[in-house]
Amino acid sequence: MRMPKNANVIGRTVARLRYHRGWSQDELVARLHLLGGINMTRDILANIETLRSPADSKQIEFFAEVFQIQEQALFPTRRHFVGKAMGMDLREFTRRRRGAPRRQAQ
Repeated sequence: MRMPKNANVIGRTVARLRYHRGWSQDELVARLHLLGGINMTRDILANIETLRSPADSKQIEFFAEVFQIQEQALFPTRRHFVGKAMGMDLREFTRRRRGAPRRQAQ
């Protein structure tokens, strides 16, 4: 079963943070193990970084802790609308412009 294209959104960020700190994949795995309570191998990390496998919520918590950042910093900041790909009317989900009259509920 193929993973949805956008299922792993933190892999590239993890790789970038690791690279900027000068850590190898083995060193990052060792640091994660020192935190305790995580099952991580170099192969699992490589699959997350290369977007072949998604990181679960526990792994995200540990990545944030080892990099000493907030979990949200692992995720992309760019917004994207799923509704467009699904053919939905995006006007229902976007904010109204300042000064624009409110639409009446039907």
